[in-house]
Amino acid sequence: MARYRPIILEGLLMQEGRQLILQMSDGGQWRLLALGRQQHLLGRHVCVEGVREDHDIVAVDKITAR
Repeated sequence: MARYRPIILEGLLMQEGRQLILQMSDGGQWRLLALGRQQHLLGRHVCVEGVREDHDIVAVDKITAR
């Protein structure tokens, strides 16, 4: 997967310290760079739309509950 390419992911939204994490069903994880508050979505299955910034980092445009 190329860097700086649009990406859509689904998984469980978690938080480790101050870092948002998207836990995938296959056991993988993505670190999320997101502005705003997402506390109401923590622990829920979500869809994340954004741009891949690095190996495991996504700059988030939108997070929606599933």
